[in-house]
Amino acid sequence: MLKKARISVRQVTVLMFLSLIGDMLLIYPTIITHITHQDAWISSILSIPLGLIIIYVLLCVHELYPNLSLIEAIRKILGPVFGTILSCWYLFYFFMNTALIAREVGDFLTTQIFVDTPLRVLLAIEVLLAVLTALAGIEAFSRVSEMLLPLYVLIFCGLILALLPQIQLSNIQPVLENGLAPVAKGMVPGAGMPFAGMSIMLMVFPFVNKRGHFKRDILLVSLIGGVLITLFLLLSLLVIGPFVTNYSPYISAALSTKINELNYITRVESLVSLIWALAAYFKGVVFFYAFTFGITQLFRISNVRPFVIPAGALVFGMTILITPNVFYYVRTLVYPLSTWNYTNGLIIPLLLWGVYICKQKWKHRQNISKN
Repeated sequence: MLKKARISVRQVTVLMFLSLIGDMLLIYPTIITHITHQDAWISSILSIPLGLIIIYVLLCVHELYPNLSLIEAIRKILGPVFGTILSCWYLFYFFMNTALIAREVGDFLTTQIFVDTPLRVLLAIEVLLAVLTALAGIEAFSRVSEMLLPLYVLIFCGLILALLPQIQLSNIQPVLENGLAPVAKGMVPGAGMPFAGMSIMLMVFPFVNKRGHFKRDILLVSLIGGVLITLFLLLSLLVIGPFVTNYSPYISAALSTKINELNYITRVESLVSLIWALAAYFKGVVFFYAFTFGITQLFRISNVRPFVIPAGALVFGMTILITPNVFYYVRTLVYPLSTWNYTNGLIIPLLLWGVYICKQKWKHRQNISKN
């Protein structure tokens, strides 16, 4: 976890992809369907352009100081006082998201696979793995993500192909039964949950080496991630229907179970569930890495290793307190979390961008007046 660590553009696009879709395949269909019912797929499609605008803004902020992380860039733009305050705000955001994702994965595993295993045991294992991964460093972590991606894509494509015979177009009819208002309302978490949460990548982008097509690749992988999430949501509606999708906390497990009805591939739900949980775990590790590394940058400490284990203990404690169950999360916390994501992923980056431009204009005027 040294600052001199370097990763390739391909590796950062893989991390971006896994972070974007991470836990979304666990909870995204339920969240959007609860708001827009059978029109959830329309909300998801319309959310993609808004999400790409958010990613573009984040890339523009990164280009202000391409060799500095978000925490360093904030202090550079806002100064030591306001920069420290805003940096603490982001560190708290990284910390809470780490705990939330760990709790999502823990609840998923204990309800779908390890039903007899206590939740706290699974959470402890998750946090321990996150600590070990953070200690290994971002280079090793990025290489492992490259190994996971082909398997992830293979499982996703296989799931779609296996469920094609069970698609029923009547499940998404009538279209726009309640008008455009629910669709617009569904776009708020539709872009806020996956895309606006990608401000975390501003802590990873400075490690990228050889930036030839960096901006293009990040936008492209964001588009692909948004399309895959939308396809998964549409598949859920077409196969299971809006009612079951709305009331199923983890629709991916329900879809995996439906494959058994074809009688030629059976008992695949455990494998699919583990792949989904692993992708969400990778997203959690990115947030945990940003939290621990951001602390050292805020306080200008060269060695991050002593902070990793205490940070893991804090995360473990917060996973117990953050939410009582998954239904509370998808029903109560969705809009507050979406607002928080928009604040950190769009509003504050635009503010930083504006302050930077104003400072540059002020310096330019001062130089002109001196001459």
